[in-house]
Amino acid sequence: MEHHLVKSSRISSVGYEESTRTLEIRFHDKSTWQYRDVPPRIFTVFLTVVSKGRYYDGVVKGKYLARKVR
Repeated sequence: MEHHLVKSSRISSVGYEESTRTLEIRFHDKSTWQYRDVPPRIFTVFLTVVSKGRYYDGVVKGKYLARKVR
């Protein structure tokens, strides 16, 4: 999965696999989480918002099935 580096105090990069609708987020603490059944629009907006952490907290965290992969 291709990741895009982002400017954030908590998040280092985000990636998206459209065929499986999987959003992957890498944090600065080296953990990586995958979120299932995420609409493509969520990823697109993620890349454009100013506050990645606030967007993650309000739109992604706790809203989609998640699993830690690293």
